Amino acid sequence: MITIPFVFLVIFEVFLAIIVIVLGHRALSISAKSLAQDPENPFWLFLNWLTVVFVIFAYTHLASFITFSLGKYVHVPALAVAHGIFGGLDAVTYVVIAAIILFFHRIQRIYRHMESDHRHLEETSKEILALSREMESCVTERTMKEMALGIAHGIRNPLFVIGGLSHRLAKNPNDPQATRDHAETIAKEAQHIEQLVERFETLGKRKAPLFIQGDLNLLVKSGLDLLRPELKSKKITLLTDLYDCALLVRHDEQLLRVALAHLLRNAIEATAPGGTVLVRTARDREHTILTIKDTGRGMSPEMVDKIFIPYYTTKIGGTGLGMVLVRQIVADHRGEISLESKLGRGTTVTIKLPHRFAEYPGVSEAPAPPEAPPSSGPSSGPPSRE
Repeated sequence: MITIPFVFLVIFEVFLAIIVIVLGHRALSISAKSLAQDPENPFWLFLNWLTVVFVIFAYTHLASFITFSLGKYVHVPALAVAHGIFGGLDAVTYVVIAAIILFFHRIQRIYRHMESDHRHLEETSKEILALSREMESCVTERTMKEMALGIAHGIRNPLFVIGGLSHRLAKNPNDPQATRDHAETIAKEAQHIEQLVERFETLGKRKAPLFIQGDLNLLVKSGLDLLRPELKSKKITLLTDLYDCALLVRHDEQLLRVALAHLLRNAIEATAPGGTVLVRTARDREHTILTIKDTGRGMSPEMVDKIFIPYYTTKIGGTGLGMVLVRQIVADHRGEISLESKLGRGTTVTIKLPHRFAEYPGVSEAPAPPEAPPSSGPSSGPPSRE
């Protein structure tokens, strides 16, 4: 009378234990995917560890219950030993679950303190930047005043001499010798004024980088050559799809090389081992286009909106000035930069440089070589794998 209900209870509890195992594996899969998308997120790390322990607990609990239930019908000493072992594992998993929760609770408090310190540091950095700009404005204003005083002092004496001699000439225009002497003196003083003005014009000229015409494909290849060891050590596949003709653009090679290296390193750091980084060059009617695409963890829309804000960073220890510098370099080339990203799907950075951009006078003194003949279009072949 008691045996039949007990059998049904055993079957029912085994069935529930199997459901717990299936759900545990499902939760483990979801937490593992979330952790892969954002490896630096402590919340996903906590859930991943917790689900691993829960899956182990589900298996040990099922084994403990089965050995306990069989022991009621089959008196085998090994079943009792197995029941004791699995029961002990159950107790250990309880302790591990409690330890994980307490550990991550403490880590969460530390992480919150770090976020608070980071915000405080960001606010302090902004205050320092604002103070630096105010100091720069004060120094500029003082320098302009000193320059104005210098110009006034430098011009006053020659003008005084010119004015006095001019009055003398006006009063006594019939003396040829005096007229000649006064005219020579006036010419010398006028020459002094011209030299003074020329000196200040030289100081006021804008110091600009030298823009020359060059092939963007060659610049990209040299930049990739420098980063191949990093790609190889992290086991990241590099795909290149470079335009089949020379992409001649007017650029400052050193500045553009710095921007390219920063974007490539960002892609490498964001991409997990086994991922892919694609570098593509192309052109349309008005622009030469450089695209860098990775299969990394990506960014949320909020992070994308702030990526070009000074001192905003998503990396521990980052300065938050890298992308600001890249945008400034692109702006100096009269170009445009855009960024698209989705969590778990990677990031794509696109830079568009005009075929011809308006330069300030004196930026490039060397004559530009003739442009390459227009091509019928980009290469139709697939990206090369490296």
